[in-house]
Amino acid sequence: MSRKILTITSLIYASCLLQSTVFEYIEIYGIRPNLLLIVAISVALLRSDLEAAFVGLACGLAMDILVGRALGWYGLSFFLVNFLVAQANPKLYKENPLIPAFFVFTSTIAIETLYYIITYFLKGYKDFVFVITKLILPESLYNAILSLPVYLFISFLYKRIDKYNHTHTRI
Repeated sequence: MSRKILTITSLIYASCLLQSTVFEYIEIYGIRPNLLLIVAISVALLRSDLEAAFVGLACGLAMDILVGRALGWYGLSFFLVNFLVAQANPKLYKENPLIPAFFVFTSTIAIETLYYIITYFLKGYKDFVFVITKLILPESLYNAILSLPVYLFISFLYKRIDKYNHTHTRI
């Protein structure tokens, strides 16, 4: 159990590090991918609902710390989205590469749209169509493209964790 927690913590920490350093330089037209969201949704597609929800909460709180606006918004959003994706997890054929791309695409749209709706009501931004067309949809597409290699890496990582996670007992 401690190996699994250490691996997940290291994965979230590495994602934060990459999100705040390397991904700052690979933006396209001012849009950067959200690696923490991709990692959270990939875990939700591979694990049970409770584990996925708490990994989503950890990734969301890390995103809140990186963004630095309001602590808890992304944490709550990632938690709920990961829980909902993990509920659909047993019914999916996970070897299809479109499954992670679809869920990352729709989750990015849902989380970022809710974030900008809340910002709209609190601060009074008026250009909601611009935000949808020029920020949310390109970021969703960018995240969906990057979801396949990240999903394959996390799938490999969880197979390695589960390989050494068996307990041997005598009857």
